[in-house]
Amino acid sequence: MGEQTRWQRRKELEDKTVEQVGETHPESGEPAVRWLTSEELDELRRDMAESSAWMRAELKRRRAGG
Repeated sequence: MGEQTRWQRRKELEDKTVEQVGETHPESGEPAVRWLTSEELDELRRDMAESSAWMRAELKRRRAGG
């Protein structure tokens, strides 16, 4: 999916109410799915980058026989 199409789809979903999009959590009544905040996205990206770096180092260590 192209960048413009992805943003168009996101905008369409953001404009809809919870009732139009999907279900709510049975106990809290909060939306079962939500967009991540900018801070949450940044934290996720950092975590993924750290995990990827660890994985590459671990594979290199294992290939070296260590």
